[in-house]
Amino acid sequence: MSKRTLKDGKWERIFDYDFHTRIFFTIITDRFQTELSGGSVMISDKNSGKVLYKKSGFHYLYTGDVSPDEKTLVALENGKHFYVFSLDTFTLEKRVTVPRGYESIDFYPSYSADGSVLTVPVSRYCTQGKQRGYQYCLCRYETQNYGLLFVEEVSREKIPFWPSMR
Repeated sequence: MSKRTLKDGKWERIFDYDFHTRIFFTIITDRFQTELSGGSVMISDKNSGKVLYKKSGFHYLYTGDVSPDEKTLVALENGKHFYVFSLDTFTLEKRVTVPRGYESIDFYPSYSADGSVLTVPVSRYCTQGKQRGYQYCLCRYETQNYGLLFVEEVSREKIPFWPSMR
């Protein structure tokens, strides 16, 4: 088992990878422990360990973040969508598709300090013109309805990748 703690953000985020089993992305907040493991989401009470919500049937759901007020969990698919879960009602509130032509592979999302903006890193492979290769962008979403505010092209260094497992 290999463990890496992601340093940025308010919450402790732990990326576990066991080559013989599966990938786990755990977010530990003041109240909850959430675990994303590819096909499922599990939310537990941090203190008692009681499972409050569990849902499976997802594809490649490996990273996420919790809003600063601990009312919302966003889980990012390794692909074209992210999911918004209510931590008040423990329900799936919304599925959002990233902009056409982009995908989010091996990245993780993050809420702003005040929780008003969600940043989702995306990329696409350009095959024409001078800019052959990967183009990296940060998509900013408002968090009332998770509508896209804007897409900002950035260098690869500004993209939050999963930690290296080597």
